[in-house]
Amino acid sequence: MTPRMAAEPFRVGSSVQVVLLCPRHDCQKIFVASYTESVAAPGNFQLQTVSAGTKRQEKFSDTIKGISEAFVKIYQQASSAEQDCFFEICGVGYRKAIEFLVKDYAIRKFPDKTTEIEQKPLGGCIQEFIDDTRIKNVATRATWLGNDETHYVRKWEGKNLQDLKALIRLTVHWLEMEAETERIVKEMPEGNP
Repeated sequence: MTPRMAAEPFRVGSSVQVVLLCPRHDCQKIFVASYTESVAAPGNFQLQTVSAGTKRQEKFSDTIKGISEAFVKIYQQASSAEQDCFFEICGVGYRKAIEFLVKDYAIRKFPDKTTEIEQKPLGGCIQEFIDDTRIKNVATRATWLGNDETHYVRKWEGKNLQDLKALIRLTVHWLEMEAETERIVKEMPEGNP
């Protein structure tokens, strides 16, 4: 779908700014696109910038917010960078988000080990303080791909930002399932009607 023009283009010299309307039914927000006239082909304009408009916000459950509000905040900022096409830095943000999620979760489970958890590298923290193998498996792999986003040489050439986000979503899922299971078991102990 292409956006609909909400107004006539505003032309200043070789630049044009156009107010557009998002065609997504659930959005319908306006944004401004800036174009410049091609020197090689006068009369043809090339898109230069698009105003920020409304950014998608990932929705996280109260359970995840309760585990790590910092994770949610950092993840949203990384997502915002990605939506602005800052692909070289958003991966670093996602890597930081997974670290806060895992460490806040570990601190919640082992409050007496807070200082140790805070100072331990993320991989070591996952190995030592995460018992569930599903969480351990996906969080470890999210860490690997997140590290690739921060290092000069990539180790996982066949993987990309979408794979990292998928691993983060899986980590969130398994953490949420474990936390919800613990809550239900605590609320409904065995032997009580």
